Amino acid sequence: MMRQNRNGYDPMHEEGSNQKGCLLKMLFFIATVVIVFVVLWATGLIRFEDTEQEVSVKAAGAVKTEEVEEYMVMPSSGFMVTEREWNALQAEVRQLRNEVKQLKKDNAKQATSSHSIAIREKEMEQGNTKPTSRPVAEKATPSTPAAVSANDITLANYSHDWVKSDATVAFKNNTDRTVSGITGRMIYYDMNGNMLDYQDFTKPVTIEPGMVKSVTLPGYGYRENYAYYKNDAIPTNPDRKYKVKFELKSYKLK
Repeated sequence: MMRQNRNGYDPMHEEGSNQKGCLLKMLFFIATVVIVFVVLWATGLIRFEDTEQEVSVKAAGAVKTEEVEEYMVMPSSGFMVTEREWNALQAEVRQLRNEVKQLKKDNAKQATSSHSIAIREKEMEQGNTKPTSRPVAEKATPSTPAAVSANDITLANYSHDWVKSDATVAFKNNTDRTVSGITGRMIYYDMNGNMLDYQDFTKPVTIEPGMVKSVTLPGYGYRENYAYYKNDAIPTNPDRKYKVKFELKSYKLK
């Protein structure tokens, strides 16, 4: 065994003290590293990735390159949006513009139509309208003139002798509606076919479809003793006879 020197110095004791000091320094360093690591992990500056079993340290304020490229900054306000959101906003703006244009077109058409209707109504009030086309109706409304055909109302019988001032005239309704009035013309001829006279008349008369109705009209030449050629003439003037022709002008329906 080694003995202490005269001054009481023990080399073995000094070597043990040095080893203990180094051990304490290492423990202090390890403790410091652990504390710093725990603080960084608690604040989220470092994390563990299970898939790769590596520790990645993310500095404060750092972001991935892909994320930086995905965001767009609005110059006027500094507002940050993603590229996908920006494209969606642009699409909505385009759609809204198209809808506004369509609304403007619809409003313009409606305004033009309203203006045309207003002008038409004003012209009708002033009585300046002209029919653009002639309406054709199969049946006329009640008590209004109907479209005239020469065969709608025909002369069924005519009677007038020299002793009467009025002639008895029978009309036949060849339509499928009830007639309420007739406007026509009687033309008178001598026995050689020469025209003697005519008279226009309007006669209220009710004639059902397919029926014949008689009315009275002034006979021709009563003062001159004329008579219808099928009736008796005055014995002293047997040649004073005449024939008639009926022309239909219009008629009314019930």
